[in-house]
Amino acid sequence: MTPTERLEALLDLADPERTPTAGGIRRLMVLGLAEPAGKTGARLTSAGWSELGEPGRAFRGHGPLRV
Repeated sequence: MTPTERLEALLDLADPERTPTAGGIRRLMVLGLAEPAGKTGARLTSAGWSELGEPGRAFRGHGPLRV
């Protein structure tokens, strides 16, 4: 998974208006950036939210890490 593909898959999970890419969420789970949530869903882990943030800063979005 290239960095661009990883970013697209992370954004698919973070933004409810986006349509998930095929297989991207499963790859994020393998990398530890997402975890199963509910019967068919997934959510970003702390590592996934950190991946979306600026390097060296905690993510300031709607995820589990609020600073």
